[in-house]
Amino acid sequence: MPRIATPLNDTKIKKAKPKEKLYKMFDGDGLYLEIKPSGKKTWRIKYRLNGKEKTYTIGEYPTITLSKARAITREIKEKILEGVDPVKERQKESEKDNKKFSYIVKQFLEKKEQEVSSKHFERSKRRLEIYILPFFKDKNIEEITKKDIINILKKVKEIDTPSTRTIDKTETARRVLSLLRQIYRFALHNDYTETDITAAIDITAVLPKREVQHFNAILKEEDFKEMYKDFFADYKGYNHILNALKFLALTALRPGNVRNLRWEWVDLDKKVVIYPASAMKAKEEFRLPLTDTLVKILKEQAYIKGSKKGVVFFGRDFNKEMSDATLIRHIKRKGYNHTAHGFRASFSTICYEKQKDHGFPAEVIETQLAHVIGNKVTRAYMRSDFLEERRKLLEWWEEFLES
Repeated sequence: MPRIATPLNDTKIKKAKPKEKLYKMFDGDGLYLEIKPSGKKTWRIKYRLNGKEKTYTIGEYPTITLSKARAITREIKEKILEGVDPVKERQKESEKDNKKFSYIVKQFLEKKEQEVSSKHFERSKRRLEIYILPFFKDKNIEEITKKDIINILKKVKEIDTPSTRTIDKTETARRVLSLLRQIYRFALHNDYTETDITAAIDITAVLPKREVQHFNAILKEEDFKEMYKDFFADYKGYNHILNALKFLALTALRPGNVRNLRWEWVDLDKKVVIYPASAMKAKEEFRLPLTDTLVKILKEQAYIKGSKKGVVFFGRDFNKEMSDATLIRHIKRKGYNHTAHGFRASFSTICYEKQKDHGFPAEVIETQLAHVIGNKVTRAYMRSDFLEERRKLLEWWEEFLES
């Protein structure tokens, strides 16, 4: 005859201490409490179905109380009598949950966070929270149709938040679709779905044609020199902002690469800054040659900050980088139709126009602009990043602006 277990009670369970090896305390009707050496206590049910012995896990004690565990046991036993295997039933429910769009997005974000910069990741996450998840969060990915996606793309312009109020919503909708395509490719390659429905969406048929927008920039030689001298000769503002703007004007870097510059990338002795690939748009390491003027700017920044740690061009908080809005605001105060990004256009246009004066080829100019030159094959054979040539080009650029 099978042994009849003495029913458990709360006092017995609370007093049960862990031992060197796992042990079980039986309550009856297949229900038992498993106690591990770590002290973890787990409710399980032992049952037989179709001649096979199986185990169903209820959950941990004390989250699942004794009375709750007994109630669940009765429900499980009823299912077994009806021929339903509770373990297989749970597996099916789990598979359904794994098909939920919100679950897939969670897995996608975990992967994406390891691959992109923190800023890029936060922008993608924010778009998901504003434009996508409110509509698809609880849906099974197989239930979402092409029409559903087209509808949310059209709704983008209707969604108004403080952070998106001034943004071109047509461009935002394009980026939302791009994000959805990334999610569906991830889902397809990880067996969450068998069809990428975003691939069949023609963006030009859904959204208005995108107009190419150019950053405002002063491109005429004399006008730019006049602005440069006027701006930096009579600047009334904080020195650390002046330094950021001057560094931007003299290097033609992207504004983001001036703002995100960190001291650990700077070597003042060798007069070079080495940007890691993760910080650059082209995802390739970039060496910035430093002229004497640029070294002087960096040393002044270290003096103002009181250290050579963290970001070089800080904002209101010494530990946080300066915002793009700060640069734009200080340019506008001087009344010029010019943007922070416009310094690159001015540098490029004038350098090409004055190529006979400085004598450097297009490859040197384009490399300083951190543009990708040629295709992969061309770049494989191009061993130089023209560091010293670019240093001389920047020295010429300074002399040109000051002349």
